[in-house]
Amino acid sequence: MSDPSAVLFNASTTYVGAWMTELFGWIILTSLFAGGLAMQNSAARYFFAMGRAGVLPKALDRTNKAQAPWVATIVVSLFAVAITIIFIIFNLDPIVHMFFWFGAVAVLAIVLTEILVSISVIVYFRRTKEDTRPWNTLIAPILAIIGLAIGEYMLMSRFNLFSGTSAGEGGPWEMNTTGWILVLSPFVLFVVGLIVGATRKKSENYDAVHNFVS
Repeated sequence: MSDPSAVLFNASTTYVGAWMTELFGWIILTSLFAGGLAMQNSAARYFFAMGRAGVLPKALDRTNKAQAPWVATIVVSLFAVAITIIFIIFNLDPIVHMFFWFGAVAVLAIVLTEILVSISVIVYFRRTKEDTRPWNTLIAPILAIIGLAIGEYMLMSRFNLFSGTSAGEGGPWEMNTTGWILVLSPFVLFVVGLIVGATRKKSENYDAVHNFVS
């Protein structure tokens, strides 16, 4: 297969017609726009909530007459524009590099977050005693941690394949420098977050932070 990425388009042209391929193109464009808009709104919401909680600058919690977080939205937009400009300057493909790099890092970060949530379940119920059933408060979370940790290891070992950062023969853990930077970035940021959280622990508004997390 000369171009695996075009297999659906080639099949639709051959067996249905060029009009279906054209329709596929429009569907992909609208889907990308919808996905980008959803990520924009989600990121703006997090920036707004963190500004309100005092984790980020307070200005981010400003809203307009429609109660939309306009400052956070502008900041997120500026970040997106800046990242896009950087990719343009270095002549990096927005799909091959931006999409796959950030998507791959996001997958690692999500699984890491799920592991941390599973750990927090154990800690929470050990402290509050709100639920003392072993399955709910210990066994199930531990099984989740083990399964997620195995999955995270497998994702990291094959990170080169779904991020396009292979080196050598493309075997497990065979990544170029960019791949190693990307695969370690969620864990580095997690450690940085722990350090920042520890230094600001006494001054943090925990009611606001709780509201942000919830």
